Amino acid sequence: MPVATPLMVHLTTVGSMFEARVVMARLGAEGILTQLRGPGEGPYPFPGPVEVLVVVDQAGEARELLLADQVEALFDAGDEDFSGEL
Repeated sequence: MPVATPLMVHLTTVGSMFEARVVMARLGAEGILTQLRGPGEGPYPFPGPVEVLVVVDQAGEARELLLADQVEALFDAGDEDFSGEL
């Protein structure tokens, strides 16, 4: 009996295959299945935007995870600007 392929939906588009693989690894660490689509695929990758797809049932969780990471990065960047002196 053939295995059904899960329905994948667009999550985000990033500027390079490196960025896409970072997002893919972050989501994969949380058990979210991903797929990449763009000119950077294959044995001879071309530079350019890459689309990150996720399983439709995990799209909400993936969006929340990426948003939380962005917010955390903003707070971390703010800590670097603060000298600690009052």
